[in-house]
Order: sequence, then structure tokens, then C-alpha cells
Amino acid sequence: MRWLDAAALVAYFVIVIAAGVIGARRANSRDDYIVAGRKLNFPMFFACIAAMAVGGAVTVGGAARGYEVGISGWWIGGSLGLGFILLGMVVSSKLNALRAVSITDVVYQNYGMAARIMSAILTIIYTLALSTVQIIAMGAIMSGLLGWSMFVSCLVSGSVVAFYTVIGGMWSVTLTDIVQFIVKTLGVIIIAPPLILLNSHVGGFSGIWSSVPSSHWDIGALGFNGSLYWILLYVPGLFIGQDIWQRIFTAKNKKIARSGTIGAGIYSLIYGFCAVFIGLAVKASHTQLDDPQQAFAVGVLKFLPDGISGLLLAAALAASMSVASGTILACSTIVHEELLAIPAIRERFALVDNSETSKPTLDRFLALAVGAVALILSISIGDIFIALDLSYTFLSGCVFVPVIAIFVNRKVNHKAGLISLFSSALVVTVITILGFTGALPAIVGQEWAKDWGIGGPYPILAGMIVGALSYIIVYLLDCKNAVLSTATEATGRI
Repeated sequence: MRWLDAAALVAYFVIVIAAGVIGARRANSRDDYIVAGRKLNFPMFFACIAAMAVGGAVTVGGAARGYEVGISGWWIGGSLGLGFILLGMVVSSKLNALRAVSITDVVYQNYGMAARIMSAILTIIYTLALSTVQIIAMGAIMSGLLGWSMFVSCLVSGSVVAFYTVIGGMWSVTLTDIVQFIVKTLGVIIIAPPLILLNSHVGGFSGIWSSVPSSHWDIGALGFNGSLYWILLYVPGLFIGQDIWQRIFTAKNKKIARSGTIGAGIYSLIYGFCAVFIGLAVKASHTQLDDPQQAFAVGVLKFLPDGISGLLLAAALAASMSVASGTILACSTIVHEELLAIPAIRERFALVDNSETSKPTLDRFLALAVGAVALILSISIGDIFIALDLSYTFLSGCVFVPVIAIFVNRKVNHKAGLISLFSSALVVTVITILGFTGALPAIVGQEWAKDWGIGGPYPILAGMIVGALSYIIVYLLDCKNAVLSTATEATGRI
């Protein structure tokens, strides 16, 4: 690796750690540690949530899909962008008004303890798996560029993220995300596209147009099911992701929460296309890759001058670091809330002050524990990607319907929410078991088996449909017991 690029990466790590230390000085209470005191103005909130919106999947994965299939790879970042726009329009202002700290709080207030426990288990698995995948992505980037082993690369990158997350919580995450937002915007959106077009290996737009297969210009090349998968994977997950909710809680008011979230969606649409463009340029230069996941790193080193390419590589790390820090904090927050919801544990720690103004000692310990577990999983990787697909499938397929009902309907029904959760979970579980036992091809046919298996769109869709139908039926049969949702009460729209 060229020394200027290495220097840029080292400088980036130093700046991120410094930002994390500065943020730690502001984390004097639980409210500061978990939701940055709910004080973020629009520029800070927008930079923070936009940084988290585009992780390693959009940056490295988008470039890989651009190399493989062309502009249809935009559906990765595009689905995220559409999800954030819808989240901002439908949910964010009401969510900010709730003054909660976790999704499980909101589920409990509307549907009871059983629903809370189920949503907590799914959220913990989802956030832990996502944290692990992001550390693996960071390790892969550093391993490929510096020649380190995956063990050392994951250990170093994961330790940096865990360090600043543990010491400063959401304030450290916010300040580091602002740094990461600047790096990603400068690198991927502003600097990379014009420099790539001016590179002699590419030959401008005309060179790319004539050098890649015509199928690479088909936005629907993934097919209906392929595009549907990314939409179902990301859009519902954004509505019910603790990592996203926790960022929205940091906004100073409802207006900032709404406009910042919509802005992050628009940013994701643009960023997703720029990432795909890098992969397209690598394809146009007739570079043969054994692994398409190398497209981002190869494109950066091939097309950009020393130092600038280091900035782009830092942007790839920044993308994963933004997500990893948010999910580590989100997971530890859920663990904290659920541990203290258990009467025996709450009584055992009766002397622990758990108010918003208390010291975040326990929060720091739990964040350290979650970071350590994610680091261990990333180093001893087994079936973590299956775990991620499973957690996404259950979270989106089971939790989305009852949670979104809290925000789009004036009233909720305790029984309807609970039955919706468990009926959809039953359907997704049955499909999952059939997938693991190899029985799906005999039921749906070989051609459809992949789309009905783990990582396909139909298990999520089936769970959402069953959940919606069961919710509506129970709600109508038991409408006399419907009560105002907490979102309705919080916003005063009665």
C-alpha cells in the first residue's frame, strides 16, 4: 500500500479516536450516554443519521454489485434511501415525541410484557449480528490493504469502534459519525466520480457506456424478486430498528427528526449510485476480479492518486464503523432495559439509580460486553451471516406490523398486537424449518425454493401478510378494548 494512503488511514483513526474522547466528556448522565441528551440540532442530527444510513453493505456491497450486474446494484442503497424517506414522513416526528429510549419500551406500553420479551430477543440478535458483520467488513478492508491477517484486522478495527462507543456512548457516536459523514461525502460523492471519469482507463461516460455489457444498464436486472428482497430486507427493518430509533431520539425536536431523516434518505439514494458507479468503472476498465467484493478497493487504488485513495478507503471503513458503533450501543441499551425489567434483577440492583440523570456506569459495562462478544464472533466467524438473515427475517416479518400500527392508527389493541406477533412468528418459523430440512423444493418447486428460503423475500412477506391479517381480524372482533396508542397520546392528535 502506498505510504500516503497508509498515512491517510492512520490520520483517520487518530481523528476518530480523538472525537470519541471529546464526546466522552459530554456523557455525564444516562440521557447523555444513550440519546446524546436529546440535544442535536439539524446539521448534527442529519450528519449522524446519514452516516449510519450508508454502511459497508452500500459502500463495498454496492460497488461489488455495480461490477457484477451494473446499475441494478443501486437497489441496495436505493432501498435504504426509500426506507428512510418513508420513515421520516410516517414515523420519525411521532417517534421523537415519545421520549422513549428503546423499541421494547414502546412495544411494552402498547402490547404488554409478552410482546416486549419477544421483540427484545429479536432486536438483541439482530443488533449483535449486524455489529459482528460490520467488524468483519472492516477487518476485510484492512486485511486486503495492509496485508494483515483477518484476526489482527478485526481486532484492531473492532477495538477502535468498541473503545469510543464504550467511553462516550451516543455523544461519541455522534461526533465520530460527523467525521465519518464528512469523509464519506468527500470521498465517495464529491471526489471519486469526477476523478474516475477523468482517468484514462475509463474514458469518461462514453468509455463506461461502451465497455460494459448492455445488461449493466438495466435497473431491473436483479428481477422482481431480487429487487423485492432488498426492499423487504431494509424498509421494514428501518421502521423497527433500535439503532435507527435511538438516533431519532437524539433530535432536539420533531421537526428536526422528520427533516433530518428524510434528508438522510435522499443522501442514501445519491450515495448508493456513487458506490455502484465505482464498480461500473472497474468493469469498464476490463479489470478481472476473482472476488467482486474487491471492486471498491481495487477501483479506489486503480483510479485515484495517492492520498485521495487513502481517503476513499477511510470512507469504506467509516461506513462500517458508523453502523457498528450504533448497533453496539443499541444492543447494550436493549439489554439494560430488559435486565432491569425483570423484577428479581431490579430488586437485586435496587440501589442503582436508573434515572436519566444517573451516571451511565452500567451502560458502559454492557456496551463493553456487547462489543467484546461482537469482536469474538467476528474473529471466530461461523454462521453469522445466516444469523443475520434470520434476524432480519424475523424482525421485519414479525415485529413490523404491530409496531407500525402504533404510528399509523389512533388506537391499538393489546390482543391484536400480541396475536399478530406470534402468528407471524409461527409462519416464519415453519418456513425456516422447511428451509433447513430441505423440504422447500418439494413444496414450492426448485425454481421458487431460493426465494422462499433464508435470504429470500417471501418468508418476510408471508410473515407480514399473516401478521397484518391477524391484527386486523382481532382488532375488529375486539374493537371495544382498543385504546389510544402512545404515539397518539404523545403527539396530542386525539
